[in-house]
Amino acid sequence: MQLRDQFQFNRLTLRIECFDRTLDCGSAHREEDAENGMQTWRWDDLAVTITSEDQIRSLKVQNTGVHDVHLRKVSLQWKPLPVSPYLDARNYVQLHHSPCFEQLAGVRPVHRPGDWSDPAEPSAMVTVLSRRRPGEAWLLGALPPYEDCFVSFPILHESAHRDGAFGISVQLTSPRRIAAKSEVALAHLILLHGIDGISLLDQYGEFIRYRLPRSLLSKPRITGWNSWDYYAGAVTQRDITRNTVAARERFADAMRYIVIDEGYQCQWGIWDAGWKFPDGLKTLCEAIREAGFEPGIWTAPLMVHGNTSLYRENPNWFVNDEAGNPYLVSLGYGSMAQLDITVPEVQEHLFTIYTQLRRAGFTYFKCDFTQMLLGASRFARDDITPAGMLRELFRLIRRAIGEDAYLLACGAPYEAVIGIADSHRTTGDIHHYWSHIRQNIRSMLARWWMQGTIGNTDPDFAIVRCGSTTDDIQLSRRLPKRPWHSGANWYAGREMNLAEAQTLLLACYVTGGDMVLGDALNHLNEAGVALLSTVLQELVGRGVPMNLFDYDGDDLPIVVAEGAGRKLLAIFNLSDDYRPKKLPHPFAGLKGSHEEFWTGQPVNRLEAGEIMMEPHTAKAWWVSES
Repeated sequence: MQLRDQFQFNRLTLRIECFDRTLDCGSAHREEDAENGMQTWRWDDLAVTITSEDQIRSLKVQNTGVHDVHLRKVSLQWKPLPVSPYLDARNYVQLHHSPCFEQLAGVRPVHRPGDWSDPAEPSAMVTVLSRRRPGEAWLLGALPPYEDCFVSFPILHESAHRDGAFGISVQLTSPRRIAAKSEVALAHLILLHGIDGISLLDQYGEFIRYRLPRSLLSKPRITGWNSWDYYAGAVTQRDITRNTVAARERFADAMRYIVIDEGYQCQWGIWDAGWKFPDGLKTLCEAIREAGFEPGIWTAPLMVHGNTSLYRENPNWFVNDEAGNPYLVSLGYGSMAQLDITVPEVQEHLFTIYTQLRRAGFTYFKCDFTQMLLGASRFARDDITPAGMLRELFRLIRRAIGEDAYLLACGAPYEAVIGIADSHRTTGDIHHYWSHIRQNIRSMLARWWMQGTIGNTDPDFAIVRCGSTTDDIQLSRRLPKRPWHSGANWYAGREMNLAEAQTLLLACYVTGGDMVLGDALNHLNEAGVALLSTVLQELVGRGVPMNLFDYDGDDLPIVVAEGAGRKLLAIFNLSDDYRPKKLPHPFAGLKGSHEEFWTGQPVNRLEAGEIMMEPHTAKAWWVSES
C-alpha cells in the first residue's frame, strides 16, 4: 500500500528552526534505544527525542548547553519519493482542519485549490489523507495533553504546480526560550492507517477521550437564545426582556439559556453594563432567572479598546509587535489592544472581572476573539508561547466562574483550550444568507468527530427568519447588497429562503451539539416557531457524514445520527444545481415505520432509486430500527 510504504519511520527527516540558526538531521548524531522505544538526534547543545508507545509518539526538546536557546519550530518531514511508486497528488484528498472557526474546514483535493481553501494552507491539529480509488487513508493528529505548541501538517509537493508526487510534514510551532540544561515537551502524535477516513477519525476521537478528564464529557449539550445575529451591537435591555418573554411563551422548558452578546458593555475591556442596560447586569440576571432561564454573557477577555482608561493607565499590561510597539487590531468596533496574560497584574484583573460576572448571576460564558493573540510577537515572558498563554487564560477564567458554569471557547485555537472549555465553536459566523450557510455546513460536518470527544460543539446559531417564518419587515440591520460569486461567504447573494433555513436547521441539529437560537423570537410566526420547536425537542447523537471523503461528499453529504430507538437519516444538496442521489446501503429501499422529519408523515419504504435533490435543500427521515 502506497500510504503505508510512504510513512515508515525510517524515512523521517527532522529539522529544527531557532531564532539564530537552523539544524537538520544530517548534522546530528542519531541514537536509538529500541528497548524503550526511543530515538534521539543530538547536536552540540540541543537534542530531540521521540518516544514511541502504543501507537503514540511523544516529542521533547532538550537544551544540553550552558546558554538559553530560542526555539521557533521543529519539523518532521516525509519528503516526496523521487521515483515510482510515489504518492500522486491527483489521486488524494485531504481533510483540512483549521486551527479555529475563523477559517473553514472540509475535504479538499491535494493538488489544486477549491473555492474555500488552498492546499498551501496546512491543516491544524489533525489531518486525513484519503486515496480516491481504491480506498486507503492515513490520519496524523495531535493528542492530549496538549503542550505549549501548535501542531500543523503542511503538504510537501515535489513541484510548485502541485500536480505530481507529494509528502507531508508535521510542524511543531513553539516560539519560546528554553533555559540552559532544561527540556520541554512539544507534542504527542498519533498515526493511524486504514481504508476509511471516517473510521480513522472515530478512532482518533477515542484516543482523545481516553486522555481527557472524564468530567469534561459529563455536561450535556445546551439549548438557548443569543442576541447577536439579529441585534448585533445595537442590543438593548428592552430587546433582552422581550425575547426572554417570547422564549418562555413559545419554547418553555425546551430552552435553558438567555445569552447577552456584544453591545451591552460600557466599552470593550470594560465588561459592565453600558447606557443601554440602565438596570445593570445583576438585575438583568435576576429577571432572566425569574422567567425560568439561566443567564449567559459574551466577552472578549483579552481585547481592550484603545480609548479606555484601562489602556491609557496601564501601558505595560499589553502585548507588543516585533518592533516593541503596541500590537493593535482594527475591528469594526475600533482599535483594540490585547492584554498580556503573562503579566501578574493582568491575571488579577481578569480573575476579578469573571468572578464579578459570576456573582452577578451568569452561568454561561462565551469567550471570543482570543485567537487575535496569535498575531502578537512580544510578551512580558519569553518562556511561554501563545498556545500556553491561551491555556493559562482559560484556566484562569475557569477558576473564576467555577466548574459548574458552562464555558464556550469561541475563536480560541482548539489545542489551547481542549480539556478546559465545555464547548467549542466549529463554524464561521452564521447570517441569513446562503453564502454563510453552505460554508458553515461544510465546516460543521468536517468536524463531526469533535462532538462528545472534546466536550460539546457549537455550530453557531440556528436561525430561521425569512419571508415565510417571521412577520418582521426588516430581517436584520440594513446591509449592502453584494452579488454572489465563487468563494464568497460573507453577506453575498440574497437572503435565505424557507428551504435554505430548513437546510441550516437540519445541519445544526444532526451535529448533536449545542442548539442556540438567534432570531428575534417575538417576531416569528407560527411556521418559524414550529421549525425551531422541531429541532429543540428530541436529542440526537452526533451525526456521521457517511460520504465525507467521496467525490460528491462536499456537495451531497449524507449524515446518519442516532436517536432514541431510531436513526435520523439526512441528505443535503449544497450545490447550485439539481443533483440526483441514491440513499446508501442499508437505507435504500428499506421498509419500516419511518417518518418524514419535518412533517412527521409516515413513510413505509425509503426511496430505492435516485432522489432528485433541488439546489440548497435537504431531506431527512426518522428511520425505524426494526
